[in-house]
Amino acid sequence: MMCEENHINKTHDEPDQKYRSLMYYASDAIFLTDTEGNLLEVNKKAEELTGYTQKELINMNFTQLHPKEELKRVTTAFKVGIEKGSGSISDMLILRKDGNTVPVDLTGSVIEYAGKRVSQVIVRDIAGRKLVEQRLGVQYAITRILTESTSIDEATLKILQTMCEGLGWDLGALWTAGKKNELRCIEIWHSPSVKVSEFEAISRKTTFPPGVGLPGRVWAYAKPVWISDVVHDTNFQRAAIAAKEGLHSAFAFPIMGSSKFLGAVEFFSREIEQPDEDLLYLMIVSGSQIGQFIERKQAEEALKHRMDFEKTIASISTRFVRLSDFNTAVSASLADIGRMSGASRAYLFQFRDDDKIMDNTHEWCNDGVAPEIQNLQNLHTSMVQWWMTNLYAGNVIEITDVSKLPPEAAAEKEILQDQDIKSLLTLPVSIDKKLIGFIGFDNVMSTGTWHEDDLALLRIAAEIIGNAIARKQSEATIRHMAYHDALTNLPNRMLFEDRLRMALIHAKRNKLVVGVFFLDLDNLKTINDSFGHHMGDLLIKAVAERLKRLMREGDTVARMGGDEFMVILPDLTHAQDAAVIAQKILDVLYQPFILDGNETHTTASIGIGVYPMDGGDVDSLTKYADIAMYHSKESGKNTYRFYRTDMNTHIQIEK
Repeated sequence: MMCEENHINKTHDEPDQKYRSLMYYASDAIFLTDTEGNLLEVNKKAEELTGYTQKELINMNFTQLHPKEELKRVTTAFKVGIEKGSGSISDMLILRKDGNTVPVDLTGSVIEYAGKRVSQVIVRDIAGRKLVEQRLGVQYAITRILTESTSIDEATLKILQTMCEGLGWDLGALWTAGKKNELRCIEIWHSPSVKVSEFEAISRKTTFPPGVGLPGRVWAYAKPVWISDVVHDTNFQRAAIAAKEGLHSAFAFPIMGSSKFLGAVEFFSREIEQPDEDLLYLMIVSGSQIGQFIERKQAEEALKHRMDFEKTIASISTRFVRLSDFNTAVSASLADIGRMSGASRAYLFQFRDDDKIMDNTHEWCNDGVAPEIQNLQNLHTSMVQWWMTNLYAGNVIEITDVSKLPPEAAAEKEILQDQDIKSLLTLPVSIDKKLIGFIGFDNVMSTGTWHEDDLALLRIAAEIIGNAIARKQSEATIRHMAYHDALTNLPNRMLFEDRLRMALIHAKRNKLVVGVFFLDLDNLKTINDSFGHHMGDLLIKAVAERLKRLMREGDTVARMGGDEFMVILPDLTHAQDAAVIAQKILDVLYQPFILDGNETHTTASIGIGVYPMDGGDVDSLTKYADIAMYHSKESGKNTYRFYRTDMNTHIQIEK
């Protein structure tokens, strides 16, 4: 009986031994449990997977190897597996001894082992597969972002956030290559739980040439670079701040276009991570995707920019075809070029008083930027000699950083810094090579180089506005000539009648008196005959000057031709007020004139018509003042006479 029992044990033991050997060296973790889940046997892979020794595991229940939130799922699956004899469950977590978790798939079956019915649980570590899926998911997400984004700016932050969250890194930054052969940080994203304000600030301020810093090394090598701990990397200039804010591992990869390096993306972790070649390879693919997107969007933006550029120029040109509202045309054009350049302000300054004074005549301000136009009036150009020298030379004044202006521009530097201007671009505005002002942009947000299209836009706008000012001046000159006497620059008959008409309307509305003088010089013919018409012209001009100085503001002195002048005295209270002014005119003209070194004398005869007593329209008052003037001459000249109705009969008899 004893022998038979030994034989039976041996019979059972041989396959168990064979199973145990196969089990121990299996590539997957294997756990044998009783029907209650108590561990009976484990293999070597199970020890590696859990971090526990075989001895520790044998004293545990299988449910202890899972996080609390998965216990119900595990327990249910275990019972079902016992009842059915087999079963499986995917995407579970094994809780390691060190507290970390490992993603696994479980396959269970009921087997005979050591003469007992036990559960065999095969646990497959799927961390590698999960990592691949996770990284492929990130790549897919990046592809989706690039497909759905309409601009580089829109895509950048989303990409950094997606990569950081999907790959388990704490901070990401994107750097782009500029025209000055340097990399500049254009965007940063970091986990909300990470406090990296100093690191972010210095990254946004720092630029890297090829070979310097992590982004610069990526540029120089044109391949990914991994730093296990930036704190101890001598070529990592931001190491001190990274250490202060708890950043350690970093890697960066290039953004490659079809034929050139466009930029770099760098990531940081608070942990010390060893190089991951698979991750770096994946990032090369992502860098190429991002590069193709950037090139495509840059091409689209360049085309749109060109179309906007041409549309803006067309709009500006159209506005100045007719100069019905010059100020509105200038303001709208400054707004167009300001928005297109991304400037804080766009402005036009004009010179006056022989270029001694300049005024900011027009200004456009971007949203949130304070206007300065009220503070930039009646400025003496002598205060800004460096500025004026450049304008007179026809130079473009491009200041990329106001704080770095040369010593000879100290006055300009102080003025610009008072306005918080960081950079600016200015061009002279000229008419027939004569400087009349300048047009420009400024930026109160940041320093930096202006785009070549900004210069082209400003140059075209300066030319168009300069031509418009020239036309405006020409039209003003023509209008002035149409309404003013060429010799004296006084209003002529046309302007006189228009002003008298307006004065009568005002007087009627306010119940006031208007005086109208008809003034004739008494001896101009004698002067012309004795000294020539040149001397007569000088006398007429001198008389005009004395009359202008004598008149009140609002009065009008006009030359009607020859030696005849007319005067409008609006807003009189009494008709007799006109007599006071007439006597002053006689007195001032009685004084000798010095013309070309010769003393000359003249007097005047004045006729006065008064509204409303003498008439209520332009023609009547002019006619009656003329009649009264003839009576002044008959009375001995150098005197004045008010119009009286009986003068009409007297004049008619004379004729």
